[in-house]
Amino acid sequence: MEKNNRRKILNLIIWGWAGVTSIPFLSTVFRFTSPPKREGPITAAVSTTEEVPPNSGKTVSLGNRPVLLITTPEGERRAFLANCTHLGCVVRYREEENDIYCACHHSVFDIEGKNMSGPAPRPLPQLPIEIENDNIVVTVS
Repeated sequence: MEKNNRRKILNLIIWGWAGVTSIPFLSTVFRFTSPPKREGPITAAVSTTEEVPPNSGKTVSLGNRPVLLITTPEGERRAFLANCTHLGCVVRYREEENDIYCACHHSVFDIEGKNMSGPAPRPLPQLPIEIENDNIVVTVS
C-alpha cells in the first residue's frame, strides 16, 4: 500500500511540473496564433516642417508603426508606412538617388512609393498628411 501512495505522489509531482513548465510555451503559441488587437486610426503630429527640409526624409513612430516622412526636392511632402512590402524591414529615403531604399533585400521605391526594383511586390502604402501650424500631422489606420 505504501508503494502505491509513493507512486501517486511521484506522478502528481511529475505531472504538476510538466503542467507548470508548459505554461510559458502554451502562452507563446497562443499569442503567435491569435491575431493582434487592431487599433483604430491614429492621428498625431509626428514632426515639424523644419525637421524635414526639401530633399530629405525622416522615420518616426506613430503608435507601433514606423512612418517615413519625405519632402521632395520641389518641397512636396509625403508620408508612407515605412515597412517594406517584401518582408517588413524599415525603409529609408536616399537624398542622393531621390528614392526610397530597403537595405535588407535592396528593394527600391520611387518618391511616389511605387516599387521600382528588388523583391518588393507592392508599392508602399501612402498615408494622409496635413500641415498644421508647422507641424506634420499623419494618420495611420
